[in-house]
Amino acid sequence: MKIDLTKIPPGGKRINFSLEPGWWKPDFDEDRIVGLDSPLSARLKIYLAGEKIVVDGFLSVRLLLRCDRCLETYSKDLTTDFRIYLSMFPFNGEAEVELLENDLNLDFIDDNFLDLDQIIKEQLILNLPMKTLCTKDCKGLCPICGCNLNTGSCSCQSRYETLGNVS
Repeated sequence: MKIDLTKIPPGGKRINFSLEPGWWKPDFDEDRIVGLDSPLSARLKIYLAGEKIVVDGFLSVRLLLRCDRCLETYSKDLTTDFRIYLSMFPFNGEAEVELLENDLNLDFIDDNFLDLDQIIKEQLILNLPMKTLCTKDCKGLCPICGCNLNTGSCSCQSRYETLGNVS
């Protein structure tokens, strides 16, 4: 969904919408977010603050995630508030543009349209924990045979220990 930033009224623009689970498309096969397990609910307010554009948002969704230890898919609720500041890209024909310290809090856009899909995707990814685990005591995969140690056991561990004790 694209928003024309030239048509933002002085009091700002409020947008409430829902995205169906089929909306999510992973960027690559190893993406930790496999998909949406429920519709995504979004409430946004877009307004001007001086020369900057501010997007205040609220997202609520149930995500399908891939566990970092066992690689199984599991569901997790995610609810988040966010605020981002946008500015028109300061490119004026030079090959490199030096950003000032105040610019480091900003995202830059290079046209008059705001891609809400990209902002929502970014916020979902930023609000995931560093390591996504199906359970806090997930046993992961056997490093030798790849067996999911949460659902079964293998004899590799005893063979590995036996091989490790041989001098």
